[in-house]
Amino acid sequence: MRGRGAGCAAVLVMVLTGCGGDGGTADAKATSTPKPSTAPGVDGEVDAAKVFTDAELKAALLPAKAVGPKAEALNASVGRFNQHYGGGDWSACERGGKARVELFEMRGSSAGHMIRGFPGAMADEGDPFVTQSLVSMPVGQAGRHVELRRQLHKVCPSVTVDTEAAPVAEHHILEDLPDLGDEAILETTRTTGGDEYDGETPHYKAEVRVGGVLVLVDAGSDKDLTISSAAQAAARVRTELYKAS
Repeated sequence: MRGRGAGCAAVLVMVLTGCGGDGGTADAKATSTPKPSTAPGVDGEVDAAKVFTDAELKAALLPAKAVGPKAEALNASVGRFNQHYGGGDWSACERGGKARVELFEMRGSSAGHMIRGFPGAMADEGDPFVTQSLVSMPVGQAGRHVELRRQLHKVCPSVTVDTEAAPVAEHHILEDLPDLGDEAILETTRTTGGDEYDGETPHYKAEVRVGGVLVLVDAGSDKDLTISSAAQAAARVRTELYKAS
């Protein structure tokens, strides 16, 4: 049994919130510039067994200035990789049991942090946010993580989940993100049922593999922000960790 809205709660922490007032949000949109949606990978260029420490991953996190000139990075943490990363609650999917167990058993160094776009502002429920974490594994294991996420979406496109109010249905869609890292997927979750879930508002999460580093990014209902943030983070992994040009 879980509380309402838990399916949309971010498991990993790096939150970007907009201004509490309409004016700040409008100003941010008016002055924003197009962000990249692609980034090269490193397969074939680096040692497939190479892994990075928590500290190295922390130093390679996307800096606040990549989000905006007034953004501020908060609550950096290391070693908090959560094997349940991804949209929704898969516990009711019997066909995905083996994949879930294997994901749960995976380990890797990790780092994440919180970024607020407008420090001091209180976010409304609909304000955009981004979560990010970097996880280091050998290349083969990182690739397996992406494959297991694919398997879950294939065998469990819809999952019924109990909430405190009433059962709700989570609908999952997975698509490839071309030209982003060595491989990348975008998970979309919509929730229907109960008295507050209409299925119209999607929740996006991206998983990008750059060599043996997983770049995990979530920007809530903002698809473009999810993809562009993942692309910037992936490009930084390539240059800062793998020292690739």
